[in-house]
Amino acid sequence: MDEYELLLNILLLIVLAKLLGELFDRISLPRVMGELIAGLILGPSFLGIIDPHGGIEILAIIGVVFFMMSAGLEIDLNRFVRHFREGLVVALSGVIIPLSLGLLIGYIHGLDSIQAFAIGTCLSITAIGLSVRVLMDLRMLRSRLGLTTVNAAVVDDVIGLVLMSLAFSLAIGERSFSHAIILLLLSSLTFIAIAFLLGITITRKRRLRLRLAKYLGMGIKSSSLRLAIAIALAFLLSFTARLASLHEIVGAFIAGMILRNILSEEAEKEIYDFTFAFFALLFFTYVGISTDIRSIMLISEIAISIILFAFIGKLLGGLIGALISRLSLREAVIVGIAMNGRGAVELAIATAFYSMNIFTTEIFSALVLMATITSIATPLLLKIAVKILVLER
Repeated sequence: MDEYELLLNILLLIVLAKLLGELFDRISLPRVMGELIAGLILGPSFLGIIDPHGGIEILAIIGVVFFMMSAGLEIDLNRFVRHFREGLVVALSGVIIPLSLGLLIGYIHGLDSIQAFAIGTCLSITAIGLSVRVLMDLRMLRSRLGLTTVNAAVVDDVIGLVLMSLAFSLAIGERSFSHAIILLLLSSLTFIAIAFLLGITITRKRRLRLRLAKYLGMGIKSSSLRLAIAIALAFLLSFTARLASLHEIVGAFIAGMILRNILSEEAEKEIYDFTFAFFALLFFTYVGISTDIRSIMLISEIAISIILFAFIGKLLGGLIGALISRLSLREAVIVGIAMNGRGAVELAIATAFYSMNIFTTEIFSALVLMATITSIATPLLLKIAVKILVLER
């Protein structure tokens, strides 16, 4: 892809995504649905103008870092930590039930134990970006159910890594897979613990917060330099999260919560406006570009089972976990729906399993179809459920 093609692709994405986003908002549908459909139209599903690989993919990674940093700026870290227990329960329930259903799919369709476990792993993954966007648009991200959902997604990321590593180790017959899992757990949990400890300390110690703001240059008059320092911190934590085997969105989200206590409201607004005018658009349209709805033609019995159990597993898992955490039934339904989206992470894991010959083409196509349907359906179902249940915001 040359620079002219990349510039044209970005222009097409921004214009079409913004137009469809505004249109969907006017008919009371989530803006993100319009952005997803813009990606579907320009990607291989319809016109095939834009390839999901290359420059657009890199910009999408930058976009998701900006988006999750903006989401973090909306959340008070102390409140987020107070809802960690609820998130942990929801995450555990939201992994155990889909994983069990994946094993059941294997039994029903006569698959071997490694294939069944790998399918269960893919069903257990949650792509929280789409749900966070809808919750932000509905001004519910700071609510108890919003904080519980995001907490659950962070824990889900750690559990998903462990399950993936276990499946890989079983597939290659590695006897020392327990060491790899322990290392993954230690690195990811250490990063989360240190990042949250740093954030809580900054939040509660006013003198430290002021001193840190001074050292970071947050008191300087140059707004561009302040923003550059804030963005650098977000990418630093995103990079560190990657080193700890976590997804970069975890680091960016924590960075946003820390920066909330350091940045001025004016600086926060500048980041937020710039993110949703450009980078967030690129990320959500990229999700649409990466989705090939032509895979719907590849429906088979196992595809129906995977799609059905994917929805049931996460809905029941989130619902039961939220009820155990003493959320209301209405809130629990919303959490279950919000946990249902899959996306790039699930597709990456499924692709890895396919490359290792764990999945057949039929199973891999079924998982791609499942990721496609859940990515498109979850934002719409979430908006409809919130409207029907009339939750207090």
